[in-house]
Amino acid sequence: MQKSTTIEKHLKKEFNEFFSDLGSKRYFVEVKPRGHGFIAKIWVEEDILMQISEDRELISIISKKIREAGMAYNTRIFEELKPLF
Repeated sequence: MQKSTTIEKHLKKEFNEFFSDLGSKRYFVEVKPRGHGFIAKIWVEEDILMQISEDRELISIISKKIREAGMAYNTRIFEELKPLF
């Protein structure tokens, strides 16, 4: 559980500037163990999520940040983007 909290803090720090640049004022990151790895659920405002879904480059940036965090903590992390209501 401690490792998931550490990864969660790392991802929040990584995504802070990224989502701010997209105009997001609110986002939420939750990391939980899943099998031999972790799952990172990322909630963002619906308009930001639509913007991300229409731009392949933004999707790759998010995936790259998740992969880098996985390598930093020597684990596999699956990401899931969800709308924040």
